[in-house]
Amino acid sequence: VAKPTIARVNGVAVGGGCVIAIACDLRICGPGARFGVPVARTLGNCLSAANCARLLDLVGPARLKDLMFTARLLDATEALAAGLATRVVDSDDADTLDRVVTETALTIAANAPLTISATKELLRRLQAHRRSPPTVDHDLITACYTSNDFRGAVDAFLAKRRPVWTGR
Repeated sequence: VAKPTIARVNGVAVGGGCVIAIACDLRICGPGARFGVPVARTLGNCLSAANCARLLDLVGPARLKDLMFTARLLDATEALAAGLATRVVDSDDADTLDRVVTETALTIAANAPLTISATKELLRRLQAHRRSPPTVDHDLITACYTSNDFRGAVDAFLAKRRPVWTGR
């Protein structure tokens, strides 16, 4: 996609919501925003290599390990400091957040479109150059999603109870 994308986060962006947000170019959020992928305590699955690489590019290896190993969430302030959030709006008011997102989009739209698309494509190429082949994660994803732990965690999630991990 040659056009810049902006995630507007006003609340919790966890799991798939966080993955969608990190796939965007910018993440503008309200002060109550929280980000994370707590699969180590919820479903026992794992991120794809592509999503792990996106998050790694934003927060670095130490913080990524912290987030994934502990399954904790980052609040808006910590997400901003970590590079996960692009901007935190000072107001809890959704209209203020909408205004800031719109103003940001309009500012970008008023700039040179070839510069914007060239920058976005160049960054995509640089990041892709550092990445592993698309199949590098298949064995890991298969191991997690076909495990007894995952099946049990899905049942526990639906029953609103904590999963019991066996490592199988």
